[in-house]
Amino acid sequence: MAVITEHGSGRSNSTSGINGINGNGEDALANTLKAHQGLSGRHISNALTVPEFFAHKNIFITGGTGFLGTVLIEALLDTHPDIGTIYVLVRGKRKFDPNERINRLLQKPIFQKYNEKTLAKVVPVVGELSEPNFGFSADILQELIERVNVIYHSAATIKFSSPLRTAIKTNLTGTMRTIELAKQLKQLAAYIYCSTAFCNSNNRGLISEEVYKSQFDPYEMMKMAEDDEAWVDFTEQKCRGYIRDHPNTYTFTKNLSENLLMAEMAGLPAAIVRPSIVYGTLEHPMKGWVGNANSGHLGFLAGFVKGIFRTMCGRANAIIDIIPCDYVINSSLVMGWYVGTRPLDQPEVIHCTSGEVNPLTLAQFCNIINDSVERHPPNNFVWKPSAKLRNGWRYNLFFYLFHLLPAMVFIIPEKLFGIGMPQHTAYEYMRVFQKGTKAFDYFLDKDFRYSLKNALRISSIMHDTDRKRYNFDASHCDWSEFIDRCLIGIRRFYFKESALTTQWHRNYWKVFNVLYYLGYVVIFGVLYFALTPFLGVQVGLSLSLLIWGFLVWL
Repeated sequence: MAVITEHGSGRSNSTSGINGINGNGEDALANTLKAHQGLSGRHISNALTVPEFFAHKNIFITGGTGFLGTVLIEALLDTHPDIGTIYVLVRGKRKFDPNERINRLLQKPIFQKYNEKTLAKVVPVVGELSEPNFGFSADILQELIERVNVIYHSAATIKFSSPLRTAIKTNLTGTMRTIELAKQLKQLAAYIYCSTAFCNSNNRGLISEEVYKSQFDPYEMMKMAEDDEAWVDFTEQKCRGYIRDHPNTYTFTKNLSENLLMAEMAGLPAAIVRPSIVYGTLEHPMKGWVGNANSGHLGFLAGFVKGIFRTMCGRANAIIDIIPCDYVINSSLVMGWYVGTRPLDQPEVIHCTSGEVNPLTLAQFCNIINDSVERHPPNNFVWKPSAKLRNGWRYNLFFYLFHLLPAMVFIIPEKLFGIGMPQHTAYEYMRVFQKGTKAFDYFLDKDFRYSLKNALRISSIMHDTDRKRYNFDASHCDWSEFIDRCLIGIRRFYFKESALTTQWHRNYWKVFNVLYYLGYVVIFGVLYFALTPFLGVQVGLSLSLLIWGFLVWL
């Protein structure tokens, strides 16, 4: 059972602890009493399996149009033929009709097996995440209160560089709005919050499946976000004064949200799922589904496949904790069943990670992706894909010489012949890559470890058929096979290429392999003929060999 604990340097900045949203401790106490009273009247399901639990359940989802949310919608449709309505929160945008957005979402390959009747269960509801009652009309709100049984809250701003006010409004206040809705529901069966394993990255050692006490009162932070005067001349230094030893506003507000959930959802059927670095799917709904593959670490793989991103920064023995997307979704479905079939005093917390049971080092990761792309090369690439670990000045020098400078030159053929990455130029991707690498370095340099004690306990009590279909234990995951599926998925779903690797692809690779090594010869020739006219043959040759050897090592 999860509890709020103090760890590391995290201490509350508020003398009153976690109180009501207006700072009144009596409100929090009243909410807790109300929650316990609601528990006694709550119908607890006796479903033995995950599909049984979701039969006839109506679901409300935030973040449903994102990568995880899309796979979650498909997985819910797949649980039971008699699943009810799946309400998806959609932001109102001038140029986009909400029904059209959902229709486009349901046209993705992962929904091809469903008929129109089944897909009609997915219904958009237009609203704003941080607004009271999401800004719903009275009729829509009443319909949700009467019908919804399960809430999945996965909407968040995942940008590490988001302004603090934006992160608070989206990640923290948005969570409060879903909690408020959950407490109004007449038949709440489960509330699942998708957090992140990195929300406690200001701590060291083994991170437990507990809620770590936040450094600030989440209620005070929500009030601050609504106060315009508090943000006048709000500098980066002031932001650092709030997030302190958190690496960014994302992890800071995620930790605040977990504390809010613990304060508000005592005695209610709630759970927190903490995934690590989410990659494509391993098995369900299809192998290697990667969505648009332009965010998170999947964006690195997309650039790597085309030979644009060719280096990584980090220690060779550092653990890169990746997890298949379908494992995250499976754990979320299982937690819905778990909290909905037994009384709870506090929300349950589980990690959905791999580092403790099936560790993958950065050196192994680089070797795997290099081997994988050689087995499954794309239709075309800018240069032979090959990734290598570098650090410090070596990484920076390589990045500027072999990433930024070639990208600037490559703008011309990109514009003329339409080659390279879609949507943006290679130079634009390089700038994004550079910024993302700096933000991500923190998580590859601290040896974070995540306990799986509670996750494995819950997995052990699942029905045998559920444990096989809704597996989220990564201990037996073959990383080489998984990366193969992700790279093929990037070829197929992002670059719109065939998933089949033919002899033509292998020959294409062989040609570029020759060009790759021929490039070394060309570099030496350029250096030799540039230096010998000024320095003479002997000195020019020696200096050319020295510079050439350095560049090859680099």
